[in-house]
Amino acid sequence: MTTDRDRMRSDAIRWLMLLREEPEDEALAAEFEAWRKADPAHAAAWDSANETFAAIGDTPPAYSHYWRESAAPPIAVSRPGAGRRWTRALRRRPVAWVAGLAAACIALMAAPDIDLRLRADHLTGAGRIDSVALADGSRVALGPDSAIQVAYSGNARAVRLLAGQAWFEVAPDARRPFTVRARDITTTVLGTGFDVRMIGGRTSVSVGHGRVEVRDDGVVPARARTLDAGQWVRIGEDKAIVSGAGRVDLAGGWRKGEVQVIDRTIAEVIDEIRPWYSGKIVLANRALGKQRVTGVYKIGDPGAALQALVTPHGGSVRRVTPWLLIVSGA
Repeated sequence: MTTDRDRMRSDAIRWLMLLREEPEDEALAAEFEAWRKADPAHAAAWDSANETFAAIGDTPPAYSHYWRESAAPPIAVSRPGAGRRWTRALRRRPVAWVAGLAAACIALMAAPDIDLRLRADHLTGAGRIDSVALADGSRVALGPDSAIQVAYSGNARAVRLLAGQAWFEVAPDARRPFTVRARDITTTVLGTGFDVRMIGGRTSVSVGHGRVEVRDDGVVPARARTLDAGQWVRIGEDKAIVSGAGRVDLAGGWRKGEVQVIDRTIAEVIDEIRPWYSGKIVLANRALGKQRVTGVYKIGDPGAALQALVTPHGGSVRRVTPWLLIVSGA
């Protein structure tokens, strides 16, 4: 059932797109101002729509860090009168049509860059886990929206995590060390089961059994530490290190369709859920994103997981289209 609040949000989104298309239309601007001033709830819906639009623009598409800097956006060519025909169409069309068009554009932008596909030896889509058998008998559980590159030689076994997350069960071979590279972080293995993840701007390693050495080559001098079963380390974009220890069965919990969280921000947990959703998830309320949570969230249904995550903190999840979920505050 459509509520007054939903209708006002839809009206605000429609106005946002109309005004962006015709920024110099004085009559349209006057009509909008009359609508906005008619009810304080209209003004609140307008502020919310602008915040959401800004959040969509601030959220990088999947694998955007692999896009070439030289790539230029396509040049838009407009014909006389085209803008006004588009504006009239927007006035007639329901906002669901507008949102669907926007979501289609988002889906195209979020597609993995061809460069990543060319570099990856194994790659998964959203919500999918693949089991990969390597040539030496080692196995990899490759998480959703993830990619790896494999380079074996006579004296070394090297894997690069290009995107996402992966769990490694490594076959022992004293003659050929096994290393996993993720951004600046190199994990060296003697024979173990461990998890390497690049989620959001953070790189993390956790050990289920055995022992690994984790080295950060992104600082001078490089920093290295040894992790035993149950221990983990997380390195942020700012190179700050957080480490700890827990139950060994919690390492790689995503393989069981769970996000297990201890004192993390809602924004960080949303980053964990994003790979499991085939569309785009937008956090439109930064204050909500800073709230800290602890819990276990089932990610088989990303929408339900988001709802369980934010509802206790006054947040809500709105499905704009089958490809776009917007998380907002009260």
